[in-house]
Amino acid sequence: MKKLLLIINPIAGKKRGIDFLLEIVKRFEDVGYQVETRYTEIDKNATVVTLNYGEDKDLIVCCGGDGTLKETICGVMTLESSAKIGYIPMGTTNDFAHSLHIPTDPLEAVDTIINGKELKVDIGDFNGDEQFIYVSCFGNFCDVSYKAKQKLKNKIGRGAYYWETAKEVHKIKGFKAKIECEDGEIIEGKFFYGGVSNSYSVAGFPVLTKAGVEFDDGFHELALIRMPKNTGDLVTILRNMFITKDVLHNEHIVVRHGKNFKFWFEKPVNWTLDGENGGDHDFVEVKTLENAVTILVEKI
Repeated sequence: MKKLLLIINPIAGKKRGIDFLLEIVKRFEDVGYQVETRYTEIDKNATVVTLNYGEDKDLIVCCGGDGTLKETICGVMTLESSAKIGYIPMGTTNDFAHSLHIPTDPLEAVDTIINGKELKVDIGDFNGDEQFIYVSCFGNFCDVSYKAKQKLKNKIGRGAYYWETAKEVHKIKGFKAKIECEDGEIIEGKFFYGGVSNSYSVAGFPVLTKAGVEFDDGFHELALIRMPKNTGDLVTILRNMFITKDVLHNEHIVVRHGKNFKFWFEKPVNWTLDGENGGDHDFVEVKTLENAVTILVEKI
């Protein structure tokens, strides 16, 4: 009998994982899985749960937000086994799930895991000691995902991020940086936002839908937004990002594809990794870990 580890974040998605637990387990058992269920208790606990209970499993399924998925993936990458990963999205924005066409309905997500296809996904390495699944970024509003209160996220969803963003508008500033791309290109300036990602959307905004994102091509996408000089510049940037969704034809937005990016700052700058606080750094190197994990996604 095939073995499955089901990891549930009990506070994610208004506790929907618990509400659907019996039906989720039943569907997996009906197709021949022996299911072991474990709950996360503290930050980064999904990694610990994966390491403690995942070694002999054929499939590891996490039920939670993008943070829970990241922790699970970090655990799987440490295991000696080659367990596949299933994802039941229960987060606020579920950026990675949307990019991979994984349904946000829990039972539809289970059906996708059972009937879907295997996709070997690239993972990001951050300074050699931490991984991210879809984005590492710095700049204005990057921290709203972890500053927003969980109770508010459960109540109004991504509206909690808009609320937190509105509170931070008066603090907008530029971040002076030098970036070196894999081919040696140097990009310098003052930036409103900077990030390396493997996703169409960030914080629920589909900003890279036309940027040639592929999840298994061995590349990540660098996106830089130069600090707007005036209101007109800002309006143009926002129109390209959210209305036309064409970030490739705006002089204020820089997009590059690569396996390695280096960042230098005059003083330590805060980074966000998959919606969590990544600490302050004056130097950052991001590398692509090609086809690092296998995730079950919808057949298209």
